[in-house]
Amino acid sequence: MIRYIGLPIVLVAAILDASVMPELRIGGGAPDLVFLVVVSWALLADARDAMLWAVFGGAIQDALSLTPVGASALGLVVVAFIADALLGDVRRTNLLFPPLVMGAGTVLYHLGLLIALRLDGHIVPLGEGLLAVTLPTAIYHVLLSLLVFRLVGLAHDWLTPRRVGLE
Repeated sequence: MIRYIGLPIVLVAAILDASVMPELRIGGGAPDLVFLVVVSWALLADARDAMLWAVFGGAIQDALSLTPVGASALGLVVVAFIADALLGDVRRTNLLFPPLVMGAGTVLYHLGLLIALRLDGHIVPLGEGLLAVTLPTAIYHVLLSLLVFRLVGLAHDWLTPRRVGLE
């Protein structure tokens, strides 16, 4: 049930990505809220939930951009899977892993998108794309990672039922 409750959050993040985030560009990079929310959820909760959020958010992002259909979803799924596989569940109070995962995940995600764009026939210089778009975006993601991770952590705590035990 939790996995479906988060879909409106991802939808709002995708709409903000398409409308507000381009106004915050530095160089060619801007924050990607869908990426931040999906990867935060992958660190905090069940990987299956994060995969659903990644597919849904990626599909919405692709529909609102020039990215080939499915490229964002595939990239988000790969990053969320790797984050969950390497780290498992991370506590909301962790200050080390979210920025590291967001920075490294941004590079991996953007590499996938650049390859997808090239396969789709767009001429995108790989080095220039990484320097002009990925680097500023990764910096944004590292700076915003703890804030988004904490906010998603609050949503996770609110949505996840507490286990009650007898001592």
